[in-house]
Amino acid sequence: MENILGLIGTIIGALGFALAVFVAVIQAKEQKRNAQEQARNNRLMFLADRIFDSSIPRELRQPFYEEYISMKGNGTAVRFWLLEGEREKKLLQPS
Repeated sequence: MENILGLIGTIIGALGFALAVFVAVIQAKEQKRNAQEQARNNRLMFLADRIFDSSIPRELRQPFYEEYISMKGNGTAVRFWLLEGEREKKLLQPS
């Protein structure tokens, strides 16, 4: 009887250990995925800040805009860039 209880305890312990390892691996993968998404968001925010910075000449901000678009960035920064371009075209056209 004691041998059976010892065997059952060993099996349950091994299963518990395997489950703990499995959960740890899943958590590590999730943390890695979240870190990659966070790095992407941080890069998009940096690029958007450069796009909105009117103190930098537009031609120097062009690479930031292109990278922003290549990363599938959209929204306010893109609209700002396009509207700013239209404004500059109107200013350069003779009336």
